[in-house]
Amino acid sequence: MNEIIQKQEEELQSAIYQTPALITLYVTSQVGQGHLEPSEERSAKVYLSIICNQGPEKFQDYFRKVQQTFEQDLKALNEELPKDSDKRKVEIEQRLKPVKEFISTLPSSQGIVFKDTLLSFIIHSRNTKEDTLLSFIYPLVSDNLMKLEDERLRRIL
Repeated sequence: MNEIIQKQEEELQSAIYQTPALITLYVTSQVGQGHLEPSEERSAKVYLSIICNQGPEKFQDYFRKVQQTFEQDLKALNEELPKDSDKRKVEIEQRLKPVKEFISTLPSSQGIVFKDTLLSFIIHSRNTKEDTLLSFIYPLVSDNLMKLEDERLRRIL
């Protein structure tokens, strides 16, 4: 995957490699107070490590490269992005638009797997939040609500 990314413009390359950090920050804005907590950062790093070793083989080189700068990217983006949750989400969505376009240019099967692997950060990041609504009410009401929430978050890519 890195060979394909290296053929892109430098700005797009940077955005592609920052995507897992941007998704993590997006979710913390979606379900939290708009700031990254140490437990969320730690959990994201652990999850990235798992994907590097157990994710789709085609994309392991990409995730290993992401892992090299993930912590620095996460901290820098967390400082750089607006603190207001709504403004932060809008800014992240804007930064992810070129990545979304890039993914759409990949061969269909490759694009789907790559997008799903990136978006697995949504589920993982959201599950690390200790959110009463998510942990108690959603399971009691319906799995369909979780599916709707997943769909809403999936639109960022």
